[in-house]
Amino acid sequence: MTDIGVFGSVFDPPTLGHLDVLEQAAGHFDHIILVPSAAHAFSKQPLPFEQRLALLRCFAKPIALPGCTLEVSEIENALLNQQPEKPVYTFDVLVALEVTHPDANLSFIRGPDNAAPETWQRFYRYAEIEARWALFTANERVTARSSQVRQLLQEMAPDDSNGLHELDLLVTPEVRDQILVHGLYRTSRQ
Repeated sequence: MTDIGVFGSVFDPPTLGHLDVLEQAAGHFDHIILVPSAAHAFSKQPLPFEQRLALLRCFAKPIALPGCTLEVSEIENALLNQQPEKPVYTFDVLVALEVTHPDANLSFIRGPDNAAPETWQRFYRYAEIEARWALFTANERVTARSSQVRQLLQEMAPDDSNGLHELDLLVTPEVRDQILVHGLYRTSRQ
């Protein structure tokens, strides 16, 4: 039976913190599915899904995890498109992935931010998730948050070499290049 880890996040943008979670989880799974959220559950306004998906694909492409394959999934967006009036929750994603992977052991991968009780207990049906699927919780070894990237880019001048160095401490070169080429996160959003 295949052990599959499901790592959901807004990925707005994917960071070195996300990479560290994957590196910690890789030894526990045969396959990890990255699931970008289609709409943020806590009412934040991320970049449009397609832009975040493109960033996530650039992020995932060069990653090599020993003994573990990696996949970027659009399942949450597909679920949202089926019922646009209803939010898509982690619970719904895991149920849908059970259908598409009936012979797998599914686990939910949490970063340290989502594992904090005050955040985790806001997840829809979190107690049922705990009862039905295994949880893998990563430790915080790399402090690189998407919010730091967004703030840095909003404050950074286009030719700011110090800002570019700071950006390199937060994201992979592939993500950095996509952000800069497309001018992402340069204007503030609500």
